[in-house]
This record gives sequence, structure tokens and C-alpha cells, in this order.
Amino acid sequence: MKVQRVSFGSNGNSAAPHTMTRAGNEFLYYPKVKEEKKIKSIIWKTLGSLAAIAVGVTLFNLKRNKQPLSIVDIPGKTMGLNQINYRRTAKELKKKILYPIKAGITHKKKDFHSGLILSDTKDKPLKEVLSAFCDHAYELDIRTKEIPQKLSKAERRKWVFNTIEEAQEHYKKTNQYTIINIGNLDNLIDLKIVKSKNSAIEDKLIEINKNVYSGIVWVAWTNNTKSIPMYYNNLPVLVTKLVD
Repeated sequence: MKVQRVSFGSNGNSAAPHTMTRAGNEFLYYPKVKEEKKIKSIIWKTLGSLAAIAVGVTLFNLKRNKQPLSIVDIPGKTMGLNQINYRRTAKELKKKILYPIKAGITHKKKDFHSGLILSDTKDKPLKEVLSAFCDHAYELDIRTKEIPQKLSKAERRKWVFNTIEEAQEHYKKTNQYTIINIGNLDNLIDLKIVKSKNSAIEDKLIEINKNVYSGIVWVAWTNNTKSIPMYYNNLPVLVTKLVD
């Protein structure tokens, strides 16, 4: 750092600098050329770092929300979930199940539910909403399978096992998810809040939920709202009621 004395006044004789007193003198400090360049370099590097951080944050947010929720919308008021009266339920099903599949974030457990149980006290609205959900998925080009009507209990269980195996093989070959509508959960499982032992079909459904790469989302309904097993709380299964 270079130091130069600068005079801001005198004791009456400006022509004789040797007579100046300390009170009439100040010292001006200014950086050398090299130091000035160094300071400018630090400033530009700091500004560059801040700009890089800002760009990084922007890119992170864009990546995180790379697809708008509207990708799971379909036209027509009489199609899919557009036709049901339970608007909040429709929005929840779109956001928590259909959107992750369409947006390609199904491998992240925290963002994706691989099971769905709709609950209410009446059968009819549950059937209608679940059917509308499957129709909506179909319109979005998401592969769907629905359990046939009027099957015996043994036939229903066989259909579920076979359909799960087929869907898993399909996922291995195509990386395409399948939504399987297994209908009334009470027709397949003995629903109890706490159970000492699960049936084979229950273990199969739990296996799907534990394996985030199974390529399957199973959906079901029940009006036995007070007997839904507690273990679903620890799995990526969306248990929800019909809400307007």
C-alpha cells in the first residue's frame, strides 16, 4: 500500500512546505495497481458465485417442478374424475397418484403412492369414484386393469394374483405402470385394525407397496371404514375418504 502526504492547509506560508505543522497535514492512502486488480477480481468472483447460486436454485426448482399439475387434466366434463361430485377427492387422486406416474417420479417413495383405499359408508359412490378414476387414467394413456364382476372369492383372488404377475412382467419389458382396480377390499381381505397374521393376498399387496420398482398401483374401496389395518399407515398407501 503506497502512502502519500497531502496538505489540506498551512500556517501561512504555502511556498515553504517544510514549515507545515502536523495539524495542517493529512495522509492519503490508495492501493497500488496490483492490489486494485486483486480487489476487483475478488468482487467479480463474489458476484459470479452469487449468480451461479441463483441459477442453481432456479434450475433445482425447475427440475423439481418440471411438469405442471395440468398434465393429468383431460377434456370433457363427463369424462373421468371430471364427472364426480367429490372435487377435493378428485384433486387428491390426480395429485398423489396420477401425477407422479405421468411426471415420471414414481421411483421416489415420498412422492408416490403405490396403493389406494377409498373409504365411505355407502357402496355406490365408492364404486363410481373408483371407476371414474380408472377411466381418467385410461384417458391419460396409463395402463389399467379392472377386476371382472360376479367372480367367486377364489376366482377373485386368482385374478388378482395373475394380474399382478402379468403387470410386473409388463413393467420389466416396457417400464410402463399398470393401475389394478381390485374392487371391494372386503371381498379379498378380512379387514381388522390389528391382525396377528396376514393372508397370502395381503402379503402380496404389501410386497407391492414395499417394492417401489414393481410397476403397479393397486386401488380398492371399502365401507368398513373402522377396520382398515393399521399397517397401511407405514406403507405408501393412500387411505382417503370421499370429500366434496
